Amino acid sequence: MTQSNWTVLNAPASELGEGPMWSTQDQVLYWIDIVSKRLFRYHHSSGQVDTRDLPYSPSALIPRAQGGLLLITKKGMVTMEFDEPELNSVPLPLLDFTQEVFNDAKCDCAGRLWVGTRDIHVKNPAGRLLRMDTDFSMQIVRGHLVVSNGLAWSPSGETFYHVDSRPGRIDAYDFEPITGTLSNPRVFRDYPSKGAQSIPDGCATDAEGGLWVAEVGDWHIRRYSPEGQLDREIKMPFKKPTSVMFGGPNLDQLFISSMRFGLSEQELAEQPLAGSVIQMDVGVKGHPEYAFAG
Repeated sequence: MTQSNWTVLNAPASELGEGPMWSTQDQVLYWIDIVSKRLFRYHHSSGQVDTRDLPYSPSALIPRAQGGLLLITKKGMVTMEFDEPELNSVPLPLLDFTQEVFNDAKCDCAGRLWVGTRDIHVKNPAGRLLRMDTDFSMQIVRGHLVVSNGLAWSPSGETFYHVDSRPGRIDAYDFEPITGTLSNPRVFRDYPSKGAQSIPDGCATDAEGGLWVAEVGDWHIRRYSPEGQLDREIKMPFKKPTSVMFGGPNLDQLFISSMRFGLSEQELAEQPLAGSVIQMDVGVKGHPEYAFAG
């Protein structure tokens, strides 16, 4: 299925746009440009986009329940306010940034942060998945990952989805909301076995339980049923969509980020919207993302 009913957000193009995050508390969409070290804030009511330069390469951004933001960078983590200069570092004793760097992150229904790392060389299984509790203590949940990437929960909160972009697989787990533990791991979608040339990246679930995945290199975002079957595919105006997020006052808009990074001059000329964030009505609503409760 191909659609073209998108709106392009009026923001500077990103070299590597990532991590769109809708804040139900603030009614704004945040996203980052990893390469250009920038943070964006889109006001849905007015269409205004604010830009902030950062001193570090960001990896993900999470709103905090008490207000403000938790910014995950490649080699650290800080609490901050978008409009204030102060950045407050978070201690991270479990991380060795000579071997791994942070990648994508989201929070579960209890406000615990789940954050993954990737191998610094993007080829060895040095990446991990970690859980940060609301007292900022961390636990290692899973190791032997190459590029820990997109994370999402089913609407009931009972299923957790996790992307390892290399070699290209989405795993599903049973999730225990009270304790924040995973069990019953199984392969949800194995891209190489399906002959896919794309790389799964960021993902989000909708209110019906479908999992939307941005698939880098293949011009498409795709929706998979809870059983892992392809349900819908929508062609994008750029080759490298990077992530998806439901937002808007009614959570009925899907925001898709993208990148220019790695495209040739000819490809950039052919893809004028590469690096933009687009907004689409895909006919299904999302559900609220949780803020960090720490």
